[in-house]
Amino acid sequence: MREKRPGGSGAAGSLPPASGLEPPAAHTRRRFLPHAILAATVLLAIGAGLALAASLPLPNGPNDFNAPGFIVRNVWVKFAYLADPFRRDLGAAQKDRRVARYFALNGLIAGKEREVGDPTTPPATVTADEQQLRTLRAERDRIQTSVEVILEGRLTKVIREVGLTRRVGGNIVWPPVDIVFQHPPEVLVTSPRDRIEIQSESLLQGNLSIEKVQQIENKAESGGKTSAAVIQISGIAMYPAIIPRSGDYVGTLQDIAHEWTHHYLFFTPLGRRYFENSQLTTLNETVANMVGRELGARLAKEYPLPDVPLPFPPAPAPPAPSPKVNFNKTMHDLRLRVEALLRQGKIDDAERDMEQTREYLAANGYYIRRINQAYFAFQGSYADTPGSINPIGPKLDQLRRDTPSLASFVHIAQQFTSAAALDRALTGAR
Repeated sequence: MREKRPGGSGAAGSLPPASGLEPPAAHTRRRFLPHAILAATVLLAIGAGLALAASLPLPNGPNDFNAPGFIVRNVWVKFAYLADPFRRDLGAAQKDRRVARYFALNGLIAGKEREVGDPTTPPATVTADEQQLRTLRAERDRIQTSVEVILEGRLTKVIREVGLTRRVGGNIVWPPVDIVFQHPPEVLVTSPRDRIEIQSESLLQGNLSIEKVQQIENKAESGGKTSAAVIQISGIAMYPAIIPRSGDYVGTLQDIAHEWTHHYLFFTPLGRRYFENSQLTTLNETVANMVGRELGARLAKEYPLPDVPLPFPPAPAPPAPSPKVNFNKTMHDLRLRVEALLRQGKIDDAERDMEQTREYLAANGYYIRRINQAYFAFQGSYADTPGSINPIGPKLDQLRRDTPSLASFVHIAQQFTSAAALDRALTGAR
C-alpha cells in the first residue's frame, strides 16, 4: 500500500521523529527495496539458467536436442519482455479472453493439422486448411509471450497462496515461474529386454518424423538385447520450462505447475539427488505430479476460461475412446503380466502380449505408438500412473492425506534422500 505524503507543518525536507513517519531518505529506500529485490531475482534467475546451460552436455548427434543452446536463447527473453517500457498491460477480463483465445487457437490448429495429415482428406479441404493454418499460427505467435506471462503470474499468485515461498529478502517464489510454449524434445529410452529398467535416456529434437524415430529405435535395438522407445513428453524442466502447445487448458496448467515444482525441488535435498538412483527419480517425478495436479486444479478453478468466438470452424474430432475399456486397469494388469513373464525368461511372450494389448487399445481409441520394456521403464518413473506398480505412489498419496496442507507435504517430501525416508515420514505422520 502506498503511503500518504506528509504535508503541513515541519521543516522542509524533514519530519519530526514524534510524527511516526519516516524521513524521506528512509521512505525512498523502502520504495526502492521491492525493485531491488525484483532486479536481484531476475539476475539470479538468469544466472541460474546460464549455470544450468553450462552444466549440460552439448549435443553429439544430428537428432539430439541442444539443451544448452535452448537455455542461452530463452533464459533472458521473458525478462526483456517484462522490462519493455512500451508494453501495454491488460485488464483482468482482457487477460481472460487472451488466454482463452490462445487455447482455442491451439485446439483449432491441432484439428486442422490432424485433418491435413489424414490421407482420406479431400485435396480441396487440405488446401483450405493449410491457408487457415498460416493465419492461425501467425495469430498464436503474436499473443504467445503475453499468454506465457499471464499464466506465470497466475501460478506465482497461487504458489504464494499455498505457502510455497522462500525467504530471500522477503517471501518470494523461487525460482520465478518461467515457461515457453513450444514442442518439447522427445526422449530415447532404452531398457534391457529381459527386465524393465532404464538403461539410458537421451533428449532428441521434437517433431521428428516417424521414419526418423523408427530408424533411431532400430539402431538402439540392433544388438538384440535392448528395448528402445522414443517417447513424447508433456514438458521438461529446462529454464524456462518447455510446455507443449495444447488445447487442454487444465492439463497445461498442471504441466506448468509440475515443471515449476522440479525447479523448486532443485534447491532441496530431494531435487539435488534426482539422478542418484531410480527410487529418487521416482520420488521427484511423483511429487511433481501430485503438486502439479493440485496447483493446476486450483488455477483452473480460480481462472476458468470464458467462451471466445472461433475464426474458423473446427475440424471433425477424432472418435472418442470406448467407455467399455478401462485404460488404467488394462495398463496396470499388462505391467504385472509382463513382469511375471520376464521373470520366467519368456521375453518373446512378454513382447507379444504388449503388442497385442497396444493393438487392442488402439482399436478402442487409446493410441500408444509403442509399448515395450523401455516404455514401461520410463512410465515407472511416475509412480502414480497406470504403467507403474511402484509402491512409492500409494505411499506419497497417504503422506499427502496425512498432512494438513500442500506446503507441509512438500516441506516434508523435499527433505527425502531415499525411499526409506518416505517410510519414516509416514510413521511419524500418524
